[in-house]
Amino acid sequence: MKCPNCKGELVRSKKDPDYLLCYNCKKKFKVKSKENKEETQEKETATYSNIPKEAVRKKSEKKVKEDYRKMEEADDDENGGSIVPIIVLGVLIVIVAALIVYMLIK
Repeated sequence: MKCPNCKGELVRSKKDPDYLLCYNCKKKFKVKSKENKEETQEKETATYSNIPKEAVRKKSEKKVKEDYRKMEEADDDENGGSIVPIIVLGVLIVIVAALIVYMLIK
């Protein structure tokens, strides 16, 4: 194939075979071939194997949401515990404080 600028001979690049090089005018030209067009079409219509189908995604999403709701309900049950330990702790603090005051006054 001939260079469009200097009419010298074009040589296929060793690094990237999609380019033709002209050693006379130091230019490179992109090769437009059927293979390149087919590769770009394959890339555009590529499907990814790591993305599940929509029905599988919806099922998984539903399960995750249900599990999260159950976890939230369990947290609510734990927070609604008895107030008795708090009252006992408060009474003990008051007794210890009164004992310290008694010892300091005596």
